[in-house]
Amino acid sequence: DGVLQRWFSEAYRTGNRTEFAGYRHMLTRTPPDGYVGTCAAIRDTDLTESTRYLGLPALCVVGDEDGSTPPDVVGSLAELLPEGRLEVVAGSGHLPCIDQPRILAGLIRAFAKEVGLV
Repeated sequence: DGVLQRWFSEAYRTGNRTEFAGYRHMLTRTPPDGYVGTCAAIRDTDLTESTRYLGLPALCVVGDEDGSTPPDVVGSLAELLPEGRLEVVAGSGHLPCIDQPRILAGLIRAFAKEVGLV
């Protein structure tokens, strides 16, 4: 339950019970050793120095209710990147692609246009 509270906004958890139940089921079916190993790899990997040298524009997106990688952490990443930009998605947890897909798609479209990808 703690993981799901960090990943999904309160509004999504209560307003999309059927879909949320599917994500809950997916998480609970994940082998514990695999999940713990993934968490340890993320915890133990520090790419701070190499990140400073990335020379591409980067859009760093975070939900304002992200309890897994909070806005201040993602903001620190954006500040490390020479061309990093932070966008905070209101009403979203760790997964804006699920909580606020239209807003996220709009941010990605605008960024792609801004940097000349479309």
